[in-house]
Amino acid sequence: MSAAGRSASSADRFKQAATSRRKDEATGQAPQRGTTARRTKPVRITIDLAPEDYRQMRRLVGELAEETDIPTLPHSRMWRAMLAEVADDPRLLARVAERIQDDQS
Repeated sequence: MSAAGRSASSADRFKQAATSRRKDEATGQAPQRGTTARRTKPVRITIDLAPEDYRQMRRLVGELAEETDIPTLPHSRMWRAMLAEVADDPRLLARVAERIQDDQS
């Protein structure tokens, strides 16, 4: 099959897929792509830490576990709490931004 044949076929398939999408009853139009689905599953991230940073994180999580009387405190709970603190405190966010700029130079 030639490249031109594949392109026409792909275009036809995209056209068919667009016409088969669920339509709004009032307007008869298909919704815009990306507006119908909302992400509900958590997003997984990975971070590489230097050994010193990892030891510091483990020490801090250990201190937090003792302070909160939680026997096994997942690292993710600490990161979520820190994210919430930064989001709620503009001065803390500014300090973090300053540190990021300093680390970049």
